[in-house]
Amino acid sequence: MEKIISINLSYYNQPKSILLKHLNYWISYPANIKNQFTFFIIDDCSKIPAEEILKDIDVSSLDIHLYRVEVDLVCNIAGVRNLGAKECKTPWYVILDMDTLISTEMAQQLIQLANENIKKNIAFNFNRKVINDSKHIKNNVPHPAVCLIRIKDYWNIGGCEEDLVGSYGKTDGSFWYRAKNKVELNTKNNIYLEYYAEGEADIKRDTSRNKSIFANKKKNNSWSTDFVRFPWKKIF
Repeated sequence: MEKIISINLSYYNQPKSILLKHLNYWISYPANIKNQFTFFIIDDCSKIPAEEILKDIDVSSLDIHLYRVEVDLVCNIAGVRNLGAKECKTPWYVILDMDTLISTEMAQQLIQLANENIKKNIAFNFNRKVINDSKHIKNNVPHPAVCLIRIKDYWNIGGCEEDLVGSYGKTDGSFWYRAKNKVELNTKNNIYLEYYAEGEADIKRDTSRNKSIFANKKKNNSWSTDFVRFPWKKIF
């Protein structure tokens, strides 16, 4: 079966348990669903390498690829997404964060969206469901980053802005700002990511530097085309 979607998961010092939860979800997909996905895990120079966590997990049923960034750039969100996009060989690409998991039901919905919209300039983002806490601030609130997008549209937008690396914030905002008039963004409020708070990275969330960079780039239209500016290696 020809694969149609690549899922790109970025890992940066989150607990072992949440990374294993992603793996267990993927492994549990029925074969007819699993066989339509390629899975990327990109370890952004975490203190405990993803390779150590995965060493005893049987991932032989998955088309899975593990990468490691070899320097800790701090908030290398854009670089990790661009690395996955450069390695992507499928028509569709999913940007996935560690705090959101794709259930079997959602995986099937992604396949349906991909097949129905293969010729359209459209991207999809998704709602969140906080398991066992319907009053959580992020429950029933769309995720700003996680999306399904054709890989050619990702690069037509210009990829993610790596001048923002080193500080938190505006990676998503700058990407969707540049996407205007290039793709239609369709929010699927009836398709739910499962949100787990332990998947959020423990990083400084001061956005002041990146707000300034973003404002200057909008004003001057000075977007970078220097992608994947760091040493990395493919583990398998």
